[in-house]
Amino acid sequence: MMNKDWVHLNRVTDEYLQGAWNFVKSVEKNFGHPEKILCPCKSCRNLSHQLVNIVYEHLVIKGMDPTYTQWYFHGEDVNEDEEMVGLNIGGDAYDLYRAAFMNDEAGMEEPNEMADREFNDHLNDAETPLYSGCNNYTKLSAIVSLYKLKTTYRMSDRCFNGLLEILHDMLPSPNHIIKSMQDTKFFFKTFDLGYEKIHACVNDCCLFRGNKANVDTCLKCGASRWKLDKHTKKIKKSVPAKVLIYFPIIPRFQRMFRSKKMAEELRWHFEHKRGDGKMDHPVDSAAWELVNDKWPTFASDPRNLRLGLATDGFNPFSNLSSTYSCWPVMLVTYNLPPWLCMKKENIMLSLLIPGPRQPGNDIDIYLQPLIDDLKLLWNEGAIVYDAFENTSFNLRALLLWTVNDFPAYGNLAGCTTKGKFAYFVDLFNFDGCTPLRDI
Repeated sequence: MMNKDWVHLNRVTDEYLQGAWNFVKSVEKNFGHPEKILCPCKSCRNLSHQLVNIVYEHLVIKGMDPTYTQWYFHGEDVNEDEEMVGLNIGGDAYDLYRAAFMNDEAGMEEPNEMADREFNDHLNDAETPLYSGCNNYTKLSAIVSLYKLKTTYRMSDRCFNGLLEILHDMLPSPNHIIKSMQDTKFFFKTFDLGYEKIHACVNDCCLFRGNKANVDTCLKCGASRWKLDKHTKKIKKSVPAKVLIYFPIIPRFQRMFRSKKMAEELRWHFEHKRGDGKMDHPVDSAAWELVNDKWPTFASDPRNLRLGLATDGFNPFSNLSSTYSCWPVMLVTYNLPPWLCMKKENIMLSLLIPGPRQPGNDIDIYLQPLIDDLKLLWNEGAIVYDAFENTSFNLRALLLWTVNDFPAYGNLAGCTTKGKFAYFVDLFNFDGCTPLRDI
């Protein structure tokens, strides 16, 4: 048990100075004399690594973070049965804002004081009680609960605005509930849960990105990039005819490893492979073993991700008379244990391909931004901060397989899946196309 009596002393006393020095030297020794350790002062709040002597100076000048009472970031054993009352570290608001503001290379670079100040401001704002004396909801938990209610019951933005206005008038004054859907979007934007809008040709010929980013007409079919007014037949500049929604995957993988618990779960597969020939997780599959044999360097790091891709069309309007077909593209992370990898919160929406008709064999046009990121993760990797090991590493990823019905398989693989010329391709052992009638 670490001595904590010195924390509450006057910072100019010899006892405080000696206690702070013993603390940093003890942490340095316990962690194998690293160059930098996490700084628990009031400003850094365990968000940045500092040189040992700098940590000592911060503790003397600024003092210890008063909310950091269980020193588990610095080697203290914490009893899981103890009730950690008033502890911000590990709380929902803290985890969300830490993921949004902490640098990926936290152990490599000096801290950004402006980002730390912004972090503290947002954290204090989010943890403000909904109104004076409220113990059940903070500003953050209230808006998350209400927004979940909106999505669960498909409330319109107008209805949601009305509900927020009524709740604002109903609750004791003053209260801190957000008053509109627009403010809610602005609030969530803090966490950088954003997406990219990529303009597409109405005939599925191309995406207006890269060297086509400033082109106004499709170079293949000549169709306008912009929407045509039905009445005047004039082109509406700045109103795209078709928009692909892409949710970048690399920042989201980085956020997964910023969670200490998630970073640990992503290693599960490395130590839980069955040896009795039975399969209860993809780690027991022949495809997984094939990857291990072909690319041993990739397989040697359990943090490298193995993904599955699934897509299919659906009608988002719940109206059988409508023929609108929208295609979401999902990614599954198979590093996670079986009770987590298929949970809806761990299935990642990467692309939303718009209708009104299905993309068919042109789906590869819409997959381009996702494929570019997957190729980058395979060939070069991305620097990611691992909260479980408190270090940065080069993350790589591999797409194991796709999960889809037969028509979608034909579109993704470029195969003919009907008629007498139907065939499939074995991508892992490619030696030509196999007719389906021979399977």
